Amino acid sequence: MIDKDKVKAFWDARAQTYGSLDFNSIANLEQDPEGLALKVRLESEKVFSYLGDISGKTVLDLGAGVGQWAFRFVERGARHVSAVEYSAALAEVGRKEAESRGIANLQFVVSAAEDYVSAEPFDIVFISGLFVYMNDDQAEKLARELPRLCRPDTLLLLRDGTATGARYEINDRHSDHLQTNYSATYRTADDYRALFSRHGFRLVRDENMFYDGCPLNKYPETRLRIYEFRRDVAGAARA
Repeated sequence: MIDKDKVKAFWDARAQTYGSLDFNSIANLEQDPEGLALKVRLESEKVFSYLGDISGKTVLDLGAGVGQWAFRFVERGARHVSAVEYSAALAEVGRKEAESRGIANLQFVVSAAEDYVSAEPFDIVFISGLFVYMNDDQAEKLARELPRLCRPDTLLLLRDGTATGARYEINDRHSDHLQTNYSATYRTADDYRALFSRHGFRLVRDENMFYDGCPLNKYPETRLRIYEFRRDVAGAARA
């Protein structure tokens, strides 16, 4: 198990880089300017090819960081975005950024993703770089709660680090890239498929975020991957 307190301390510290790093780099963890520009472009193309037209839709952004994705959803016409982030320091950076941009339909909520509740379900649930920082009990709880946040036709999009072979864990290890200690758990694609299936979701499609040979595929043990899930309404009815 990774130490939850150390993970949170890592993200609280990232908030202190606001103003010294490119805004998109704070939670993205890509600190090379050229690599960051490439990553933002390729990821945005891929994510919005899955989401399609989001004009007028409500979006839940779980693991929102400083809102780097939430702001893109607003720019693409989302009616309202709820950005849920458990680091109060990161959420505060997002609030300041929203205020400076004059954005009123983006709400930051400080909460652990697995504890978040909403009176209304969302059209889109976006989970970004979150499960890699969760232990198995947290991941199971979040997946169990997700149906309450979804309508029958909600699109759930997961963007997360994925092990290329067996499950791969980094536990409080020094990262030369980040110049600090880092912890993460990389589950396999089959692990994610099984987790969501257990809690009433069917996989529509999934793939690696970046093309083979892309310089953003930095580590042989992991790949950033994207998964589209939908509520398995028919399966739930049969059960």
